[in-house]
Amino acid sequence: MMGCVLNAQTNAYLPKDLATLTTDFENDFFFFNYSTNTVNCKLLSINPYQSFFKQLYPSIINHYELDNDMLDVIHSYTDSQSNECYMKTNLNLLSALFDDIDWIYVNKLRSLIRGLSQTTQFKPIYYRGLTLSDDEIQYYFDRRNDYYYTTSFTSFTIDRLLIYPGNAVLMLRTDSCSEKARINLANIWQWSRFVDEKEALLAVGAKLKVLSVHFYGCKWEIEIELAEDDTT
Repeated sequence: MMGCVLNAQTNAYLPKDLATLTTDFENDFFFFNYSTNTVNCKLLSINPYQSFFKQLYPSIINHYELDNDMLDVIHSYTDSQSNECYMKTNLNLLSALFDDIDWIYVNKLRSLIRGLSQTTQFKPIYYRGLTLSDDEIQYYFDRRNDYYYTTSFTSFTIDRLLIYPGNAVLMLRTDSCSEKARINLANIWQWSRFVDEKEALLAVGAKLKVLSVHFYGCKWEIEIELAEDDTT
């Protein structure tokens, strides 16, 4: 989740009426700040996509069982420099554009994350750098010691030095959560287009707990933790 600037590229996958607004706009999923021309994504206490989710691949997928279709799904998402699959998928999800979402693709990627056998051991902390607006920082403050559901796929790395140089870093903890909670996270870097990024991917619809929100020097640090979800 991060503030998305409304421009010609992002507008293709956001609600069409945002481009014509001349005032702020808010719904259950995001707040559009007209003065900054940004879409600020909210933290949701319910999973709005649960009824759309299906496990399209086996519930356990060993590495040698990855076929061309599965690999194409991973490659198309991680190869964001050569196509807009990453942007299209996540912006449609974040905006709750139900009719525009490619549910077959979403369910394939989610099924891979949840089914992939993790021979690579989970790291205690994963990192994601991003730029958050003041509104989005407040969303995390308001959710401290509480839970929210992810409304997009989210990339993390095991190496903090590789994160995006924004004003905030998400620190995803896995060392104190259960095996059931970890089902929504997968180490995928060995199949990514960019292996050196040491990428792990968090599924849309994952349940997270906000542990802390602090400002250190010039950057916000937001600590979150994977949580079990009885609805999945």
